[in-house]
Amino acid sequence: MRKNNYQSLTEGKPFRVLIRFAIPFLLSGLLQMAYSTVDVYFIGNYASAGALAGAYQGTFINAIITYFFIGLAMGGTILLGQHVGAKHDESAAKTVGNIIWVSFLSVIATTLLVTILGRSIITLLRVPPEAVDEAWNYLRVCCYGYVFIMGYNVVSAVLRSLGDSKAPFIFVLISSVTNIILDYVFVCRMQMAAKGAAIGTISAQGLSFLVSLVYIKTKGLPFRFRLQDIRFDGKYIREILKLGIPISLQSTLNNLSFVIVGALINTMGVYVAASNSIVGNISALAMIIPMAFQSAISAITAQNIGAKQIDRAVRTFWYGVLVSLVITLPLVIVMDFWPETVVSILTKDPDVIRESVRFLYPYSWDCLFVCLVFCANGFFNGCGKTTFSMLQEGLSAFLVRIPFSFLFRYLIPNATIFHVGLGTPLASFASAIACVIYYRARFTKEQLERMEIPD
Repeated sequence: MRKNNYQSLTEGKPFRVLIRFAIPFLLSGLLQMAYSTVDVYFIGNYASAGALAGAYQGTFINAIITYFFIGLAMGGTILLGQHVGAKHDESAAKTVGNIIWVSFLSVIATTLLVTILGRSIITLLRVPPEAVDEAWNYLRVCCYGYVFIMGYNVVSAVLRSLGDSKAPFIFVLISSVTNIILDYVFVCRMQMAAKGAAIGTISAQGLSFLVSLVYIKTKGLPFRFRLQDIRFDGKYIREILKLGIPISLQSTLNNLSFVIVGALINTMGVYVAASNSIVGNISALAMIIPMAFQSAISAITAQNIGAKQIDRAVRTFWYGVLVSLVITLPLVIVMDFWPETVVSILTKDPDVIRESVRFLYPYSWDCLFVCLVFCANGFFNGCGKTTFSMLQEGLSAFLVRIPFSFLFRYLIPNATIFHVGLGTPLASFASAIACVIYYRARFTKEQLERMEIPD
């Protein structure tokens, strides 16, 4: 046990450590999913199909932009975890200081980018005319809250890399309850549609960010951290960017591919576009499980690689794959056998339900493939091999997901949203094969033992 009550991830039985550390990740993911799910519920039941499609498009564009810059800071938390595992306290403090620098610059760049180009991006994506204004309203409001979104994610990532995954869960719990209340007020009572959902989201995340700052100030860090550590240091900035840029590109390229496919879906009509919102939220709910284990595996691997506990890191990876599959499989069965019941939770529009059912089938299959892909990426990232994760995500997205989605749309007679959706599980299957090949080629025990981390 580390001082300040931070939990070491290099001690104890690997399976128990993984489950104990991953559960708050999983609960946090479920609560974060509540943001968009609650938005979809209120908009789907108290606004138009155009508002529903617009809010989803705004959310997706927002994700691409913010994840790129958040990924830069995430590179710092991997480096931080390695230093914590190796007990390099001075380097850990300097890493935190430079994570703050990267985050500060990211907020400025993100806000300027959306303010200048946001409306043009919406136009390029061929959003249905009745959804354009709603998409811009959502995106514009969220732009004003990037400082809260970035701040919360950075503080939470730092805490998790130090072995504390429980506090970020509490932050999200507070934020989610606040978001539900504000969505009811702004969307249901005040009829503000997508704009109201966005106001509720950034207000709730602002509260979460303030609570996280108070927490980390009160609890402190497991090493000495001073104001002079918040000093721009080229050495640490380079290491953070070396690890973080591939993570940023990985998230950006993956989300961009879905936006491009979404633009294709938008040409199929407003009901099909709305079904993209419904199914996107349902599949994201199922994918929270492998995503939680990906994040947990990344943090655990980073500390154990730093501590030269190679066997623990490898065993944690495979435990994560197994548990993810065991939990996800029943959810996939429910989606495949009772799709109407599932999608009816989020919308009562019969036309949207019909298209959502068609789209849900291929997305449910994708949930199984990503169990391996996400856990493998967590392991690779924790080892500092973030470039491969970026490459396999980008290549599978742009060489498989996008081409096959377009091919099925235009080459299959009377193609529906089901055929377009097939490109997604095919891309994940290709990623899974690439991950297995890379793991067997580059992660022998001898290669892992020779792995070095920066001083």
